[in-house]
Amino acid sequence: MTQERDETILFLPGELGERALRARLVAGDDAAYRECYEQHAEKLMRILVRILRNHAWAEEILQDTFIAAFRSIARFRGEVSLSSWLARIATNRAYNAIRDESRRKRNLPPLQDEVVPGFEPRVEGRDLVRKVIGILDQMDPSKKLALLLQAEGYSVAEIAEICEAPRGTILARLSRSRAELSLRMAQAGLISEELPSSVEDRS
Repeated sequence: MTQERDETILFLPGELGERALRARLVAGDDAAYRECYEQHAEKLMRILVRILRNHAWAEEILQDTFIAAFRSIARFRGEVSLSSWLARIATNRAYNAIRDESRRKRNLPPLQDEVVPGFEPRVEGRDLVRKVIGILDQMDPSKKLALLLQAEGYSVAEIAEICEAPRGTILARLSRSRAELSLRMAQAGLISEELPSSVEDRS
């Protein structure tokens, strides 16, 4: 009977399932570590590759993210979702790594651009994808991050949790970011019309 209850708890939905997973992580359950990694690693990896533009570097930050998260899981009280908490750790570490690398290698050429699988702006062709990613790199990091997180399916509320900013601030940031992206794409001749500037509020 106990074994059946333990197996069932792995599949509890929503907030109840997350609380159960968190409890197992705090207890040092190896299966819970694997489950957490399998649930969140792929999505975090896509975000990190788009921020860092280097797959090997992104993999390193991803591993550091989970190591740091598992070491500090006892201090995680569930004020935000586990997904948002992990994304916050990952993005903070990514931007910290960029700043550290910039300080160490100011005179070296930038990292080679990497085409990111699954990134599909409203243009077609590998060359155009590179150009759009290049435009994103020219934007303020906070704007770029907001757009990348929304592209990965995070709601406005989740983005606010990850960025530790008020929901209204994120709504405004997304609106401004989409408008800026549209303008930059038009100036580069990638589109003839502006992209919609409205933000879908998926709370």
